[in-house]
Amino acid sequence: MNTLRRQIFGLPVAVFIGATSGCRAMDVGAGGPGMMLVYGSVIDGKRVSIKKANLPDGRSFPQPGGIGGSFKGGQTWLNGGIDATMATSGDHRELPEWVDFEWSEPPYPEDPNMSLEAYRALPRQKQRLEIKRRIPPAVVEEAIASKRVAQPGKVADKTLWIYIFWTPDGMKMRWAMRDRATGGPFGEIVREGGDDLDRYNLK
Repeated sequence: MNTLRRQIFGLPVAVFIGATSGCRAMDVGAGGPGMMLVYGSVIDGKRVSIKKANLPDGRSFPQPGGIGGSFKGGQTWLNGGIDATMATSGDHRELPEWVDFEWSEPPYPEDPNMSLEAYRALPRQKQRLEIKRRIPPAVVEEAIASKRVAQPGKVADKTLWIYIFWTPDGMKMRWAMRDRATGGPFGEIVREGGDDLDRYNLK
């Protein structure tokens, strides 16, 4: 798997190109809309250490391992909260019905006196994140149609972005469709919905 550094929303984030184990589990070659997965956190002073991310059939869902830590005044979820963007070349994955996440929240900055045993003993938290039912079928079909007419080896004009965020109120999910025809490397957001993440922006 190749890892690149790109500027997204003004911030450098890791972009993973290629099929990870989780991507393979979701069948990259399926006839779905595919997705750009964006992970982030708006919790200050805690790191999110993701232990598991499982699909309904028990297989793994792509996840970056660890995110977050610092979220300070003046930052927004789009500019300061994003940690990792995961994309897969030739991505035609179906949207998952839901994903079961399990994670712990070690302190940030890291406590140099914290033993490995204490780290492993941190409480585990779990949450099921609904995805597919929360995205309008018309949006999914629009993304699929754009992929059908895309030139071989080229990114479709319309791409579906799934934002998975940790907040003080638990995990939240927001989606957006971007259209490259509007300009810019990824295009402007032309449709969006899901949880309101703007409420966590800091002044």
